[in-house]
Amino acid sequence: MKLSRRIGYAVTYYLGTAILKTWRIKNINKEPYNESRRAGKSSVVVLWHDSLLPLAFSHYKDSIATIASDSKDGDLIAYILEKWGYKLARGSSTRGGMKAAMKLVKLCKTNKISAAITVDGPKGPRHEAKSGAVFIAKCLDNEIYAVTLKTDSFIRFNSWDKFIFPKPFAKVEVWYSNVFKVSPEKDEKSLKEDTERLQNFMIARTNYVCSKFI
Repeated sequence: MKLSRRIGYAVTYYLGTAILKTWRIKNINKEPYNESRRAGKSSVVVLWHDSLLPLAFSHYKDSIATIASDSKDGDLIAYILEKWGYKLARGSSTRGGMKAAMKLVKLCKTNKISAAITVDGPKGPRHEAKSGAVFIAKCLDNEIYAVTLKTDSFIRFNSWDKFIFPKPFAKVEVWYSNVFKVSPEKDEKSLKEDTERLQNFMIARTNYVCSKFI
């Protein structure tokens, strides 16, 4: 990596992290997830793409793994996530997605940590769950925890996901669901059924936490 790019990444990380640390983050109902972690299980934390930044930062310095694009554009995101303590499986979730998913599964099993996945990413449609998170959960301990965002002050971007950026000093609530179990079977029918159940579960959770984010 060129020195100029390395300096740019460092400035972005330190300045950005300083701003995000002004958020007043409160975790709600995190104990079921924490209990699963204490039991040594590798669960999957799922979230909508619009809430990616605040929910990723809420796991600052936690032991958790995720997928980051192996493209040049993904290098900055990977740099920041690693600084935040994430372990990364580099790869495309659309091109060769299975390879990236299996890298993530191996990371979680080797390090006995959880995975984090945006279920409607990387390109949508918005709030429409794809099967990747369910497949990864089936390869681990069949447990999913949905996390949902609620904040009192934010900017919403005009992007496909309507990306949410809480303003400095905003109150940020991170709502954890109770465990969502998937079946261990990996056949196409089971994968489809569990993905449909997860879709309904996450929409219900989002409605419950804050309907204006739908």
